Amino acid sequence: MTMVWVWTIVLILVLMIFIYSVAPALWTRVFRLSSVFKGPAKPEVSLTFDDGPHPIYTPQLLDALDKGGVRATFFVLAEKAELHADIVERMIKSGHDIQIHGNTHLFVPLLGPVRTARQVEGAAMRLQKKFHVQTKWYRPTWGLCNLYSFVSLKKSGHRLVTWSIMVGDWKCTPVDMLRQRIAKRLHPGSIIVLHDNDETFGAELGAPKSVIELIPYLVEDVHAKGYRFSTLAEWF
Repeated sequence: MTMVWVWTIVLILVLMIFIYSVAPALWTRVFRLSSVFKGPAKPEVSLTFDDGPHPIYTPQLLDALDKGGVRATFFVLAEKAELHADIVERMIKSGHDIQIHGNTHLFVPLLGPVRTARQVEGAAMRLQKKFHVQTKWYRPTWGLCNLYSFVSLKKSGHRLVTWSIMVGDWKCTPVDMLRQRIAKRLHPGSIIVLHDNDETFGAELGAPKSVIELIPYLVEDVHAKGYRFSTLAEWF
């Protein structure tokens, strides 16, 4: 085999990887195409949480949300939802919106079609079977997709959603800093993403403590602007 053929094969493989893994990730995360990342242009914002439920942090978070009179959208991992079913049942009873973050916290761009389908269709079926919820939205882990994600979304009837405000709360960050980061970017239709789990790759141990402490200040700031909180289900 000549070097020309070797380089041809290499280039074909690189192109295939780019088309399947890199381009879709850029498409959704960087260019924000084919995904919903903000709501209607009216004085409302949507508070969303990824990676849970967590047996310690999520109940504390629900307490804070109840106290603030806020209903949020939780993008849960199906495996954790089944493991901590009582917490998810509490979310539902409190009027929170339950949507899909995947089966487990995997890096979607590197998954093949079968495992990708499990992250969307499989997770949806598990949540429907266990909690009788009809999910509509899918937020992939790290906001990254692969090419087959779009096939799976079309088959399952789900829509892709990302966010307009992310503040690095998976790192241990002072509450006042998180508050400032959100306040600077808060606008009508903002979709805020926060995290209630410190066990996923890249998260720092104890980081959700600041998120829980942030809630009353966030409620104060949102109301001070004359805005109200809405779930994705209320918007779309």
